[in-house]
Amino acid sequence: MMIRSMKKAAGVSLFAAVLAIGVTLTERQVTAQVTAVPRVGVAFNQTVTRQVTIESADPEGGTIAFRLPNGQFVVCPVASSLIGSLATLADGSNANITYNQVVTLLNLRQKGPGSREARREQMSPPDATDIQVGRFTMTVVGVDLPNNTVSVIDGRGGPVQTYRADTIAKQDMLKKIKVGDVVIGLTTPLMVTAISPVK
Repeated sequence: MMIRSMKKAAGVSLFAAVLAIGVTLTERQVTAQVTAVPRVGVAFNQTVTRQVTIESADPEGGTIAFRLPNGQFVVCPVASSLIGSLATLADGSNANITYNQVVTLLNLRQKGPGSREARREQMSPPDATDIQVGRFTMTVVGVDLPNNTVSVIDGRGGPVQTYRADTIAKQDMLKKIKVGDVVIGLTTPLMVTAISPVK
């Protein structure tokens, strides 16, 4: 009688263990199917010139606030050689501004989980939050390993942006991406180096 009870208890325990393993495997399989693993962000320095609308200029603080053509509001320090000219800029006027920025590629979504949603985001107009923080979604259109460059373009059109990988870490990143990959990134303006009022 005691042996039969022990066998029954062992059988129940074995069944419970198998059931638990099955549930665990199912959860892991589902998670593996829907989770896209983001890659480490890689930053590129870039100098750009844009025609902007001056919101305000602060000679005392050495900063200028302007609005980019896409609507992004930027407050940025200016080079010391430009501080004296800030007082001549009128609020609401237009100017060509050259500034340095960091472009950080936060995530490269391959043609797998997450790529369909990323492409849908890319084709839709950016929302106000995306514009204000400088977030973008683009598609890789070229990878030039001999010259260590990657080229991307917005799904809604516009110029092709090319970034040069000038460190070993960035060059290693280039080897892992392909044409057609979706790039999600962020632009961070650093310092204004030239201002030319538009008349």
